[in-house]
Amino acid sequence: MSNKWVEVEAKTIDDAIKAGLKELSLEDATQANINILREPEGGVFGVGGTKALVRISVRNGVKSNTRNGNSNQGNSRNYTPNKRNSKSTDKKKSYEKKPRVEADPKEQLDVSIKFLEGLISSFGLEGSVTGEVDDQNLLVAVKGEQTEALVGEKGNIIRSLHELTRTVIQRKTGAGTRLRLDVADYAVKRKEALTIYAERLTKQILEDHQEVMLEPMNSVDRKTLHDAVADINGIQSYSEGREPYRSVVFAPSADQESKKEEE
Repeated sequence: MSNKWVEVEAKTIDDAIKAGLKELSLEDATQANINILREPEGGVFGVGGTKALVRISVRNGVKSNTRNGNSNQGNSRNYTPNKRNSKSTDKKKSYEKKPRVEADPKEQLDVSIKFLEGLISSFGLEGSVTGEVDDQNLLVAVKGEQTEALVGEKGNIIRSLHELTRTVIQRKTGAGTRLRLDVADYAVKRKEALTIYAERLTKQILEDHQEVMLEPMNSVDRKTLHDAVADINGIQSYSEGREPYRSVVFAPSADQESKKEEE
């Protein structure tokens, strides 16, 4: 089994694959095993996005001349099993853990509101930003009809905006934060829609006695679905998969399955 492999970051999956093949001196993708670890995700107007991450290894029986060093077409990392990097070890020894900075929630709330107000203004949108501190959590809401432009399909822009705001808060105050951001009442509407969807789906499951796996969702949406069916007799729910591809599964409970067998 070949032990030659690299992980490559690039703007697109194709660019990452090309860089990885070049790094391993392979002529084409048929000579490699390709595993997509992370798909690229656009940020808010190009800000806060993530690059594609691909792992490429040489197929068994294929010869390659792996070069040492990084590829110029992406950020790549070469790995050799059971070989330690002495430089990394030295860095770990000399590294001193910085003392944890205690957050000032009120200061962080002020930073988040001013940042979001400036962002809305720069986009030429009409809207308002309000917020409060609840048990060390920052609850921030952006409201206004025009601010729906900051929601995106399935809330993808909100998620990027959330990460961007958290980054700004951390850089301004020097401390991490627990931020809950809602835009144009999306969180409320999303919760209501998911609850209705879950209730309808459970009726089908009780009739068909078949489990159903939903599309991958974030932890907030998964919790909403679990809560929606928690008190419904005959239905159980659990999550499967790894982030960010973790999904909720609805299935007949053990009692429901026993009734089906008796019938």
